[in-house]
Amino acid sequence: MLVIQALFILPELNAAEVKGLYQAKVPVANQTREQRLEVYPDALAQVVVKLTGDQAVADLAELSGLMKRARTLVQQFHYEELAPDSEALIEEGFTRLLVVSFDDQAITQALIEANVPLWGHTRPEVLLWLAIEDRETRYILAANASAELETYLANHAKVRGLPLILPLVDLEDQAQLSFADVWGDFRPNLVQASQRYGVKAILVGRLIRSSRGMWQARWSLHYNNDVTTPSEYWHAEVNLQQEALIVGVDGAADRIAQRYAQLYSIGSADSVGIKIKGVNDLASYARSMKYLESLDIVTDVNVVTVRADEVQFLLDIRGDSRGLEQAIALGGTLVQIGDEDALLIENGTASTRAFVYQLLP
Repeated sequence: MLVIQALFILPELNAAEVKGLYQAKVPVANQTREQRLEVYPDALAQVVVKLTGDQAVADLAELSGLMKRARTLVQQFHYEELAPDSEALIEEGFTRLLVVSFDDQAITQALIEANVPLWGHTRPEVLLWLAIEDRETRYILAANASAELETYLANHAKVRGLPLILPLVDLEDQAQLSFADVWGDFRPNLVQASQRYGVKAILVGRLIRSSRGMWQARWSLHYNNDVTTPSEYWHAEVNLQQEALIVGVDGAADRIAQRYAQLYSIGSADSVGIKIKGVNDLASYARSMKYLESLDIVTDVNVVTVRADEVQFLLDIRGDSRGLEQAIALGGTLVQIGDEDALLIENGTASTRAFVYQLLP
């Protein structure tokens, strides 16, 4: 199976660690300093949208100072060739892509100070079932089936920081799901067919070209095996098929970010105890420590006790314990097995309630 982003592989888990959140690519007409200075704000806007999931965030008055400092936040830059299918950019006079990497700590701090929710590096993988009717042709978009559409989806999903994958649509998929199921957005069959991919969210699209040449797009987002969360729907009519794809990716990123982004106010620090079972050797100990340190919400990790096959940690977090639970649940490394009142971690003279987890293989 070809995954539509090189960063994301067919998952054994249901979330992906998204890389490149502080990097952006913007088209430029030349490689002069003046051109770079002109587009740095555009590149920074792309980064803050990826970090928050909010397409309007760069226009917030609270972030005007950050956006004006765009060039001072640049850490590295280089140029790339335009993709072969960039006719539209070439017609507009662009010749290269400027790839810019920004100061992650400065940007994160500015967003926290502006009380803007942050969408962490660990994000739910999204499986896209897309039914397309183009004149007399009907098909479900499959991995490796259309390089042009896959590349376009991959590029825009990367711009939004959305881990997006396409199904194989092989014999196993076809035995469980038909074109009519996707076209009609029949959730039970969609959920069943998506089980093999282990995803948290299912994006379903229906694209049809009208007799006038316009593309009508209907999109829905389902959270796999979560009947308590209602499905979400949106639609659009646009001129180009690529625009219809953008509507789908943007709609999914907007909605998933609203669900998972956390507000980290400056004064919202807390300490939470974690007890992890199944830590029976040095490798599993190191894996547990590295995983906890990788969580965006965690600012410090301290070992309290080590006994037999379990370790107790005390975590300093920004935000609250609910956000920590949500972040751990996404990661697929730990599974919660105990109530938060199951034990107390002694930390000097104070006691901290702890969550109990099992380290997964």
